Amino acid sequence: MQPANEVIEIKSSVNVRLLEGMREIDLQEALTTPEHTLWSMANPSSDMLDLLSERFTLDELHIKDICNLIHPPYFTRLENGAMHIILRFPVEKEPEDLSSEVTSVSILVDRDMCALVWPGKRFHRFTNADLEGLNVDECASKIIHMLVDYLLSRVYILREDMDEFEEECLADVNRADLGRLLTMRKEMATLARHARTNGIAIEKLMGDPVYKGNLRLIDANEHMNRATAIAESKAEHALNVMQAAQSLLSQRLNEVMTFLAVITVVLTPMGIIAGVLGMNFTHMDVLAHPNGFALSVWGMLVLGAMLAAFFKFKRWW
Repeated sequence: MQPANEVIEIKSSVNVRLLEGMREIDLQEALTTPEHTLWSMANPSSDMLDLLSERFTLDELHIKDICNLIHPPYFTRLENGAMHIILRFPVEKEPEDLSSEVTSVSILVDRDMCALVWPGKRFHRFTNADLEGLNVDECASKIIHMLVDYLLSRVYILREDMDEFEEECLADVNRADLGRLLTMRKEMATLARHARTNGIAIEKLMGDPVYKGNLRLIDANEHMNRATAIAESKAEHALNVMQAAQSLLSQRLNEVMTFLAVITVVLTPMGIIAGVLGMNFTHMDVLAHPNGFALSVWGMLVLGAMLAAFFKFKRWW
């Protein structure tokens, strides 16, 4: 028996284990053993797809669905009684990534086998202790539950990041990176959409006689409903924050433009007077007056003060 805390590693495109004890076995033994087995494969080869097709009696359309990285979630019972469910989840986010990549995952279950198929990159690993000793139906429901928990945790983490970033944006709208907030909102809206469609697929699975009343699936469906509600609410809140930040920016811009307009209007009469007195005419009585210059300057200042007071009285400034 493998250590309970050992992580299941993939040595090739397929990893096969007996659910009882999680002992790794080769492919030939898996095809002949009557015991419950778990097949895990990422980016399956054409040979493995042919083997899956033969094992679960899959048609060409189902194989294409399995290989589709962005296939929407759905649940179906095959003609031979096997179950096929596709769900969509975010790939584990790297620190330098701006947003999470999303991929689909297929889970195929018949009487003796549970197959977990990633059409491309594997984004979640299960330990031996997670699935040891389960039958195939329990294994499928626990895999679904753990993947759902990962999506829900991603919603929680993104919500906390957005809360912190929104506070920074509103604290200083002049330095607010609204483009980044928009990116975070798009990701949250994407998670909401996937949580909603995952919940619909899980709800259909819960209606199946084999999985009806399954506590893990009931909890998984509740988690998807919660993730949908949180993500949609946060995406809407982020939109409101963006609109508030833009309104504050517009208000500050209006204040600046109002101030510049007042300065322009106040200085315009002064410019006119200075322009008139600066004209090169011989006969200008004010130029010959002993206090002509002082009277002109004081006249401009008084006129400017009167205009400023008028704007203040009208609350234009």
